[in-house]
Amino acid sequence: MEALSLVPDEGCQAADETEKEALALKNVQEAMAEIENHLAQKAQLRSRIHTAILNRPEESYFFKLDSSIKKNTAFVRKLKNFTEAQKESILKDINTLNLTKYISEVANAVVEAKLKMTDISSILQVCVILHEKYVDFAPQLLEAWHKVLTLKKDEKISNPSKMRVDVRFYADLISCGVLTPKEGLPLLGSFLTNLIHGDKEEHNSATIILAFCKFCGEDYAGLVSQKLVQDAERFKLTVPASNWLPPDKRQNVKNLLRDYYTSLCKHLTQDHKELQNFERQNRRILQTKGELSNERKEKQEMLNQSFTKLLNMTQQFADILCEEIPELRQDTSPRDEECSVLELCGENMSDQARETLNDLLWENEEARQFYENLPNLSVYLPNLIPKIAAEPVPVPDPVDQMIDIEKEAKEIEEGEPVKEDADEDIKPAELEDEKEDVDVPVSLQSNKVLLDSFLTTLSACVNREMIDSAAIEFSTNLNTKHNRKKLVRALFTVQRTRLDLLPFYSRLVATLNPYIPEVATDLCNFLRQDFKYHVRKKDQINIETKVKIVRFIGELTKFGMYPRADALQCFKQLLLNFAHHYIEMTCHLIETCGRFLLHHPDSHQRTKVYLDQMMRKKSMLASDSRYLTMIENAYYQVVPVDSSARSTHIKIRPPLHQYIRHLLFVELGNKGSTNKILKQLRKLNWKDPDTASYAVRCLTSAWKVKFPNIRTLAGVVAELTLYQEFVGHRIVDAVLEDIRWSLEFPISKFNQRRVSMAKYLAELYNYRMVESSVVFKVLYTCITFGVSFDLNVESDLDLPDNLMRLRLVLTILDTCGVFFSSGLAKKRFDYYLVYLQYYYWFKRSLPIWTDDNPFPVAIDFGMKDMFNSLRPKLKPHKSLQEAADAVENLEKELMNKLSQAMPELQMDVVLGDDTLACIEEEDIEEGEEIRDDDFMDDEQSLSRSMSQMTTRGETTQPDDDTHNAVEDDHCVVTAPRKALCPEDDDFMAALDRMVAENIHDRGKEVTKPPAVDIAIPWQVKASLKKPCDGTDKNYLGDALGGELGGALAAAEASASAVVLASSPSSAPTDNPTVNFVLMTRKGNKPQFKNLAVPSDSELALNLRNREEAEKAEKERVKKLTLDFNERQEEEEFQDLYAGANRPAVHNVNRDRRGRFQHPKGVPDAELIFGGAKKNR
Repeated sequence: MEALSLVPDEGCQAADETEKEALALKNVQEAMAEIENHLAQKAQLRSRIHTAILNRPEESYFFKLDSSIKKNTAFVRKLKNFTEAQKESILKDINTLNLTKYISEVANAVVEAKLKMTDISSILQVCVILHEKYVDFAPQLLEAWHKVLTLKKDEKISNPSKMRVDVRFYADLISCGVLTPKEGLPLLGSFLTNLIHGDKEEHNSATIILAFCKFCGEDYAGLVSQKLVQDAERFKLTVPASNWLPPDKRQNVKNLLRDYYTSLCKHLTQDHKELQNFERQNRRILQTKGELSNERKEKQEMLNQSFTKLLNMTQQFADILCEEIPELRQDTSPRDEECSVLELCGENMSDQARETLNDLLWENEEARQFYENLPNLSVYLPNLIPKIAAEPVPVPDPVDQMIDIEKEAKEIEEGEPVKEDADEDIKPAELEDEKEDVDVPVSLQSNKVLLDSFLTTLSACVNREMIDSAAIEFSTNLNTKHNRKKLVRALFTVQRTRLDLLPFYSRLVATLNPYIPEVATDLCNFLRQDFKYHVRKKDQINIETKVKIVRFIGELTKFGMYPRADALQCFKQLLLNFAHHYIEMTCHLIETCGRFLLHHPDSHQRTKVYLDQMMRKKSMLASDSRYLTMIENAYYQVVPVDSSARSTHIKIRPPLHQYIRHLLFVELGNKGSTNKILKQLRKLNWKDPDTASYAVRCLTSAWKVKFPNIRTLAGVVAELTLYQEFVGHRIVDAVLEDIRWSLEFPISKFNQRRVSMAKYLAELYNYRMVESSVVFKVLYTCITFGVSFDLNVESDLDLPDNLMRLRLVLTILDTCGVFFSSGLAKKRFDYYLVYLQYYYWFKRSLPIWTDDNPFPVAIDFGMKDMFNSLRPKLKPHKSLQEAADAVENLEKELMNKLSQAMPELQMDVVLGDDTLACIEEEDIEEGEEIRDDDFMDDEQSLSRSMSQMTTRGETTQPDDDTHNAVEDDHCVVTAPRKALCPEDDDFMAALDRMVAENIHDRGKEVTKPPAVDIAIPWQVKASLKKPCDGTDKNYLGDALGGELGGALAAAEASASAVVLASSPSSAPTDNPTVNFVLMTRKGNKPQFKNLAVPSDSELALNLRNREEAEKAEKERVKKLTLDFNERQEEEEFQDLYAGANRPAVHNVNRDRRGRFQHPKGVPDAELIFGGAKKNR
């Protein structure tokens, strides 16, 4: 079976391959036919021109044509602006105009015309016709082309796009026969040769040569697409070739083009290598510096664009010339970030690498000039011989260096102290006291005055020119051993507040160092000794002096006076004692020379490890936020964050979303903006799920609104719910979900959000968006969810020192607690205050609160203010035990009410000191009613407290036996829940469909007014007389009150007749009759005649039966109306009776008024000031 199933698949594959081969063969044949057609057209044009030249018209022919200047000049202008659409009009003008005297202008206009590639075929036809008629056209045209195509050596083409079209145009003129090969080929050959030889480096004219190869390569070099050649070889077909040029000339053109392609490949390879080198340098800069400059980004983008363009042209050349594309080798060099900076340095470092290194070391060019370009003192002191520089320290082995760095990183992480060479106490740097010699010569005293003046003015050297002048002055006039010591003393004892002088003093030392190295050596020794003294002392004073020392060390390090290894050792010492003042010293050292150390090849690896260790210590640091900010600022000043990475985090929102955020987060709260915001929100497309979802999300984000504006936001939601009902439900659900989430994940950074959402919920209750039961559920959840009342068990959701839940409760009660003052809400609130006080005193009595860490007074004051404003007469509890007793008494009271209201429940209540057993529930028969309506409210409060009390065990615990007995019973009284099933949905759908159909059918019914008896005309009514005695019986008129008699008896007479019933007249008792009046119409005047009908006739009987049926129907409707009124009065009485014992139903949204009104009430202006109705 498997073999049989494979046969159809193989057959389908074979059929597909055959179809593809047939399609490929068809395409190849069409391409070859197109080439043959092109070559045949060119050959036909050449033969046509050759024939036309022999049969040119004589001069007498041109005399008959129009030779006016106006039309000829217009024709020349038209040629200069030639387009394909003008071809027909131009050909028509050629046949009507005599252009003999204007043939040179015509030739120049043809050459100067700004043509497109699509206009070439049309302009060729024009040139062929002109060449057939005028002998001088071809020479004049060739002369005009000489002016355009004559190209000197190394001459640049000003307009490559026009030249690309001109070269094809000129080549087609030669191949069509307008210009003979003998005359035209030399110009074309010299142009291509000069263009190719002069463009082998930059290849700016590659598009011109590529256009020549595409459109004219078939005629001049036999060029065919490589794909076409391969397909022809596969199908064993011969590609047609042009025999117009000899093979040797075609080969010469082909060799010239191949030579250009070779240079293009070299250029492509070179650009690819340059692009890879530039990308490698950018990676190094990103790894070391952290970001790229805008100039480098723009340069990389430009290189990518030029390389892409060059690669595209190379591929097209390779396809036309049937050549192979050069292989572009990818960069296989390692990209280790540890070696990136080291590769920039070396003996054979290029200028570009040196420039890159300078960009990394210094912030800008001005800083580099300040630290590297120092004045040369030998210009001012020719006889001063520079000191012999010390031999450079040998570079250690990279492997050993990495091992040492790893050991140091481990020491820093473990915090091991550094072993000193000697255990003696390190003393601060001591300077020699000045000794005043009385016997000093006068010349030396004058020198002392000059030195004092120099040191005095040294503190005023606040720019580079002044400090350089000071260095020259000292070296020329004050360079003595004694003055050098005094200079070192003055530099070392710079004021601790003059940190701005440290860079200039360091430049002074660096300028003097080549000729006076003692200054730098002594100053560095003093700074090193003083730094060690302050590190070993570990005191928390003199922070300004410590900062001055580390900043001075950093400035000298950048000038190369202080060894980089010693600066890194200082960095390491500070990291080992990373606390308090040492943190500030570390940050100042990094801000001063951290960038220099990180990007210098000798110190890059060690500095990078130290910075990582510093950030790791910072993450484990539990100190002041000021220190954390200082560490982050110093680190990111050395290793800046990539600006492109920051830009990617910017969220781009649609304009509609931005407008919604502007309305709610910016405009909300401004004076008079509430109505405007509401109108704009109503205009949104609430049927669009995306728009509605985003608007609801913004309306839910109360923490993004200013805290005083949360009430306004709730008012907007309340008003909007009148028009879009689903908005209120979704917002309330989202608020409750957010509050629940904040209790499940108590993260401190969301505290402001939690408070805002609690405030928002309370304001929604004020605006009647939620019921009081929802608010009380949230309040109970705040003091029970995840709370452990066992001192030995600590809850992760409610830590002992976390008082945020109390803040949430106080926020809700301060906002909406004033409305819990009557009815069921008042009783619920009184019950809740008992549990709230217990929770408050439990948190306050925890051992975490001591004299050193007192309980926050804000919570105490908040509780007192809440009681004073909401329950001023209530006496708060004074201790935890008092609160626990109140909870126990309340639960006993609730249990008694439960047992009295529902005696059929068998409850085994085991009350401990502070526990409540569970309740068993029995089935209650249908029809039983709870006798105490207030008990339902108590049961709800009890159900909230049971879960809370089962976790509280701090006062007393029940006996083990009692506890074991209680554990077996875990039935909790709960309200019956509705079981959802698919049948309910089907029933509701069928009901809705039936109601809709009924309404639809009733709408189609046409209500017909009931037939009313025609009133008796007043003329007849006046002639009728009532019976004098009571013998005659009017049993038709009595029911109608004697005014209308009977019903309409229709009859057709010669003129329209209508029979009207009237009051019956007197008739004999034996044969009673009923009097009818017959109304006839004669013209426009009605006439009446009396008609006596027997009472037992069909007409009279039908009339009487109908009247009796109507009377009986009226009696029935009257009885139903009276019964309905009695039943309605009885129901109202029962409702009033039940309402006396049951609280009123609380606020719901469906029964509120059309326009929202605040529960506090809105004053009636008409009632206060008197309105128009009152005045009336």
